[in-house]
This record gives sequence, C-alpha cells and structure tokens, in this order.
Amino acid sequence: MKRNFFLILLSFAGLYGLQAQQPIGDNSVLLIVGSDTTTRADFYKTYTQNAVPGRHVDADRADLENYLQLYINFRLKVEAAKDAGYDTVQLLQQELANYRTQFAKPYLTDQEVEEALLREAYDHMQYDVFTRHILIPVSKYPFPADTLAAYRKCMEIRKKILAGADFCDMVIQYSSDYRNPNGKGLPIKTGREGELGYITGLSMVYPFEKALFNLQVGEVSMPVRTRYGYHLIQMLDKRPALGKVRASHIMIAVQPGDTSDNARKKIDSLYERLQRGEDFAELARLYSDDKFTASKGGDIGTFTSNRMVPELIVQLYSLPEGAYSKPFRTRFGWQIVKLVEKSGIDTYENMRNSIVYSVEHDNERGPMPVKAYQKKLLAKANWKLDKKVLAEIRKSLPDTVQGNLLPRDSMENPRLFSKTLLVYEGDKVSVWTFFDLARKITKRDVVVNVDLWLNEMVDNILGAQALRHELSILDRKYPEFAAMMKEYRDGIYLFDINNRKVWGRAVSDTLGLQDYYETHKQKYVFPAQVAAAVVSYDVSDLDTKQVGKFMEKAYKGQWSVEKMRAMADKQFGKGKVQVDSGSFERGKNVFMDNVPWEKGLTKNILSGTLRKAFAIIYDVLPPVQATLEEVRGTVISDYQGYLENQWIKELRNTYKITVNQDVFESLVPRK
Repeated sequence: MKRNFFLILLSFAGLYGLQAQQPIGDNSVLLIVGSDTTTRADFYKTYTQNAVPGRHVDADRADLENYLQLYINFRLKVEAAKDAGYDTVQLLQQELANYRTQFAKPYLTDQEVEEALLREAYDHMQYDVFTRHILIPVSKYPFPADTLAAYRKCMEIRKKILAGADFCDMVIQYSSDYRNPNGKGLPIKTGREGELGYITGLSMVYPFEKALFNLQVGEVSMPVRTRYGYHLIQMLDKRPALGKVRASHIMIAVQPGDTSDNARKKIDSLYERLQRGEDFAELARLYSDDKFTASKGGDIGTFTSNRMVPELIVQLYSLPEGAYSKPFRTRFGWQIVKLVEKSGIDTYENMRNSIVYSVEHDNERGPMPVKAYQKKLLAKANWKLDKKVLAEIRKSLPDTVQGNLLPRDSMENPRLFSKTLLVYEGDKVSVWTFFDLARKITKRDVVVNVDLWLNEMVDNILGAQALRHELSILDRKYPEFAAMMKEYRDGIYLFDINNRKVWGRAVSDTLGLQDYYETHKQKYVFPAQVAAAVVSYDVSDLDTKQVGKFMEKAYKGQWSVEKMRAMADKQFGKGKVQVDSGSFERGKNVFMDNVPWEKGLTKNILSGTLRKAFAIIYDVLPPVQATLEEVRGTVISDYQGYLENQWIKELRNTYKITVNQDVFESLVPRK
C-alpha cells in the first residue's frame, strides 16, 4: 500500500477549536473525536475532495452518513497515533520536516524576482548568440587591490580592441581561458581564439549571459564579473533560436598539416552523388570518417545550438527539414549536414516547469529570489549582531582560511564557541552555529581575503536565521499552509499506524494468519471444475449437422486440441470454428454452464446468441480445499480487513465521539 494513496484519499484540512453556542456556519463544530475537533467547513471540504469522479457532490443523506463514518474512523486512527507518541518519533518527524521545507519554498521566496528571472531566461532562449571572450581571473574572495588590478587590465585590453587591436591576438596574449593548440610551443593563430560557439539562455553563468544578451552584434562589453573573474565579451552573431534539432552528417576528415585538396574533392563528389538522388544515409555509412555516426547513417542525434560546432550550426539555420547543405569546412574537416527535424522554442507556459528547474539549480540565479526575500525579512525583523564577538571570531582565524579545516568541536575554543553572535527575534545564534554554517558553505575553498569572507558568512547566517524563523511561524501567518501541513502530518501518522496495526501485522503475524485461515477455511475452496474442449461457431456461417459430424469424428478419433483446430480450419475455413480448452468453473464459460457436467461429447449447446457449440468433457473435478500457501495473498487481504474492523471497534470503545446533529443536518441537501 503506497503512502501517497492516503495522502490523496485522506486530504483532510486543518481543524480548529470548539466554539460553543454559535449559529450554524462554516466554523461550526460538526465532530469531536477524543481531543480532535472538526468544523463543518473542514468536513465538507474533504467530502467534496474525495467525491467519486463525475458524481455531483450534493449527495443524499445516506452518502453523507457513510462518509461521516469513514471520516470518524480516520480521525480515530490519527488520535491513536498521537496518543502513541508519534510526535516524538524521530524518523516520522524528520519526514514531516522534509515535507515542511519542500512546501514552504513558495512562501520563502520573492515571487516577483523569481518570475522576472524565469521570463528573462525564456526571452534569452529565443535567440542563439555566437560569442567570444577574454578572461582575466580573480579568486573567489580577492583583496580589493587584486580586484581593481583585474578590472584595470580588462579596461586596458578593451581600449586596445576598440583602437583596432585584433581580438584573437588579445585572447592569445591575455586570456586565462586560452589554450595553445600547439602545446608548449609558439601558438598557432586559428582566428577562433576565445570563441564559445553559439549559446542560448540558461547555458552560461548568469552575469555573463545577462551582459551578453544586452550587447549588439559586434559590440565589446565593459568588464563583466563572474565567479571566474572579469570577462570582455563580444557578440559575433545573433539569430532566432533553432531549439532542439536532429541532424545527420557526412564528414571527410582533414589531418593536421594536410594542405592537399583531397578531402575537398571527395566531399564534392559525394555532394554530386546526393544531387543525383543517392541516399544520404547510405553514403554516410560507406564514406563518412566519423565512424561513430557513420554506422547509424550519419545520425548525430538531437542537440541544441550550444552543443555543436558553430560552423555546422550556421548551416542548419537556413535548411528546411529534410534538406542537406553544400559542403562546408569545420575544424574537423569537410562536412555535409542534413536537417532531419527541428522543434523551435515552445511557449512559455509549456516550458515554464523546465525553466523553473534550471533556474533553481543555477548557482547564481537559484539563490536570488530567496536572498531578495531574506532582505525583506531583515528590513522588518528585530535582530542584533554582536560586533565584539564578531571581532573575536576574526581574531581567532588564520590569515588564510580553508573551509573544511575550520574548527568543528566547541572544545577547541569553548569560551568563544559558547558565545552568542547574534539575536534574531529573540532566538540566539551561537558562534558554534556560525562555524558550522561557514564550513558547509566554504567547503574546501581556500580563502585569502578573510575579512571579505567573514562578512559574506555573516550575511549568510543572518539570511539563514531569517528563513528559519519565518519557517517556524508560517502556520500562524498562512492558514492554508497550516492546513496542508496537517494533511501531511495526519497522512504520515495514518500510514505508519495502519502499517503497524494492520498491513504489516497481517504479513508478519504468521500464527495469527494461520489461525484466521483455519477459522475461515470454508472460504478458501477451489470450486468444482470441468476439463473440456469447447468448439463454437456462428450458426449463420456453418450448419450444425456438419459440425456435429465433425465433433463425433474428433471424439471417436481422440483428436488432440491442436488437431481439432487444424482439421476445423481445413474443413470449414480458417477461423470459422473456435476451439477453446482448459478447466472451466461455473460462470466462466457460457456454453459449459448450459450442459450437464458428464464425461463425453455433448449435444449442440445454445448460448442465447447466434453462436452454438459442442464440447468434449474429459473429466469432472470436485471442489478442493486450498492450502494456505495456495491462497496466501487472498488470506492476507482478508486478515487485514479483519484486523482493521477489530481495531476500529477497539478505538470506538476507547475514544468519545460526539456528532453535532444540527450541523450535520445543515449539510444534507433539502428535497
């Protein structure tokens, strides 16, 4: 039995306290089970949520009464779970805490910031942009002088480019992202230095992407800071996005240093053969030097613009589906590409879920809506940072910090670790908590500028404390959140106690199961059966006398079922006669229900339709008592039902149940 079945079936809303002697309304108390109270609105909500699909929710009295009894059983089980101490079971509480964190996310993010990021990403996805860059590296926590030096270097390079310096030369000379294709020797200028190919939305780090899509074709950006350092970015081309495409290609490789025209001549000859109507896939299989795709007829698969070399992508922009390009040169050799299909960019509504996933898992974009919400919380909250304690923390740190080497045990510095670093809405946050969070954020990073790092860690712990406090009061601020959490709490408790009292017990209690089987043995009997071959036919197609003679011949000749089928097809035509064989119970075969169960050949059997049949009865099998092993699954299911009923009786005798009949009557539709 899956837990989510109960979370859906028993989606019961939050309950409120009893208010005596009030007019009948949505908050009027309908039901009290033990210490648990259900209002009219709570009950009606769950009733309509669990209505049979297609049935009008305004059912009659009997339907409401039946549902009320089911609901009482549910509340009884939840009360039993609470009294059994489920609110102290660590595993269940951890599961509930995980649900709480998951469902709280929309309440703990700035929805406007999030939606703006989603829309911006979708807007960027409308284009494929060909770009190149120069990177001047900066460490994660740099000194101000290092940051300034990198920025000035970028500005100096930009000035040279704007004055006419070749961008590729600047890449070779300055960019840390440049890799010399000639190894350690002098670089071989290719003219593609710094190129990143065609990219689209959500394919680069956010600051880089945002700056890029604000450029015009040919423009060089101002220095752009990312976690890698400062970039100078140039947009080389911008086109409407291809989206996902599927393509095939034929490639004739050109080896490094080969200056001959052999590859070009070979690709031209293949292009001519394509023009004459030869099959693209077959030519790829026979001649393409890309052996991985050649075996598949040149199929490259499905990809987006940022996953393929730009020279090939450029060809695809102008091709209709099913068409192939003229030969073109790439860094790998000469190629012909065929566009098999392309999807384009779907609507925002259809893509939103996938964009949400990408943004949430983006290191830069993901935290932005949360940080924006944290900032709002901090602006309104009552908090205080102890700057003297912060100074002590700084004094305790070395000149270089490595996250995983930060102190873990408060015994290393018990006097400092026990101190309070900050107080947020009355909640104290210790120095030990600060170091615990700092380790998790910094991990193995080596920090040179400790002051910068320390300020960032303080901001992080302040934000974390703001979210933690807000999470703790969501139930009070948002009734719908409190109701949802109550649903899941009740569902988790119900599943666990049902498993312990009913489902799991029915499986593990072997002695109880055996005793139940012995007591109810008469229920588990295999009914009488008849072993027979049934030969049926349509009376509008075949003559009963002819079929009867055929059956007498089959019976006297002791034909097998296979021979009967073959001979019937031969004599009457394929499929005109249907031959079924096996063991039949009463009620399982319309023909066998209409004849005495006696060995031998039956007379023709009427079915009440256009079909008739004859049967050869081989044997009559009497009823047989089933063993427990033979019907274990059925017995377990029945035993579970028995345990459930016994448990409900026990609970109804244990807990007081009060139904406000006047409130119930207000739910019954008037005739």
